[in-house]
Amino acid sequence: MDNQAAQRIDFLKKTFLEYYKGHAKSLKPPSAMNQREFGFLLFREKIMVRHKAFQELTSFADLLLSLTPSDVYYSTAYYKRPDLDMDKKGWLGSDLVFDVDADHIETPCKETHDMWICSNCKETRRGKKPAKCTKCGHEKIDEKAWLCDRCLFAAKEEMLKLRDFMIEDFGINHNEMHMFFSGHRGYHLHVTSESLRKMDDNQRKEIVDYLLALGLDPYEQGLYQGPSDIYADTKHSMITGPQMTDPGWRGRLARGVFEVITKLNQDQLLALGFSKGAAAQVLRERETIERDWSEKILWSYFQDRWKITDEIWRNVLNQAVSLTALPARIDTVVTTDIHRLIRMPETLNGKTGLRATMLDLDQLEEFDPFDQPIAFQGKQTVFVNEAPEIRIREQKFGPFNQEKIELPLSGAVLLIAKGVAVPVN
Repeated sequence: MDNQAAQRIDFLKKTFLEYYKGHAKSLKPPSAMNQREFGFLLFREKIMVRHKAFQELTSFADLLLSLTPSDVYYSTAYYKRPDLDMDKKGWLGSDLVFDVDADHIETPCKETHDMWICSNCKETRRGKKPAKCTKCGHEKIDEKAWLCDRCLFAAKEEMLKLRDFMIEDFGINHNEMHMFFSGHRGYHLHVTSESLRKMDDNQRKEIVDYLLALGLDPYEQGLYQGPSDIYADTKHSMITGPQMTDPGWRGRLARGVFEVITKLNQDQLLALGFSKGAAAQVLRERETIERDWSEKILWSYFQDRWKITDEIWRNVLNQAVSLTALPARIDTVVTTDIHRLIRMPETLNGKTGLRATMLDLDQLEEFDPFDQPIAFQGKQTVFVNEAPEIRIREQKFGPFNQEKIELPLSGAVLLIAKGVAVPVN
């Protein structure tokens, strides 16, 4: 370990310890704490101390202060003996947990603030990590993922969609769902309903497939394209389908089609296969369509007015599903793993120093990930090698390039935790 890395770890461990001295015994433990396994990721050794179990918060707090870890986790599972090896724990069930992370969402901001560094030649570039270094061809590449308002807003939008799925499609009660900001680039949703705890990994995969619309057949959701009763021959067909107020995927598919027609621009409609004339007509009539279709989708428009082909119709449906499903935007492994360790709420995230913050379901839209999770007060001078802009509450700092600067302590911790700055005494 080089001297700068040691400086960072010493500073972060000292700062985290000061925070936990004031907060360790007021942390809210998970339900059935004595049936959970706990794990602690150590700063210097980068190893997980796990298979720990506690009967109450005091003993947990004592070990937390003793170890002062970078990250704290607990099991989504309930066990008879959580302190034993995995095959001896005695699985009793698991919460249903979802992880929505900006890492899984393609946002243009990543090209400006994410970085990769070749461990061989030290080539450093902005943007998505390649399979091999573009300079020397080496395959071992370190990635530095950043966080900004844009990518966290995208993650928030997906979490809102997931929340609505669980309420509308699965009938989960508000008091059986708990939402958290991870302290880094995403959000977690914990479903603690006892009726779901005994689901195995295959049953949980079925829920994931439903959310991602894997294997969805639109024609089994009330859509129909066939001969019209108006015409005697079969050359004319008519599209009929569900309405936006229908339950489940029927209504979701209808809402997706409504969004395709009322939100996409001309180039996007052309990309779906609409003719220039049809795309222009959609745009001209958009205000009328929005008004009329808000009460009932007029499926006949697709053929009577826009003369779409079967290929265009398939494109429209695929786009509608893409807009309303959660396409690859949840970490499916987290949901299907019945022995998963998940970050403990109100503990610090070792990648940022931000708190993993508990949220009410109705708070998410107004939640500011660069305000409420701030854990530290005071100032700290740092030397920053290179880093994008950061925001701490209402203040913006950077971008930075080889400079010494005094920052709010939370901003300094974030840069140090990201490995782009060192503390200056």
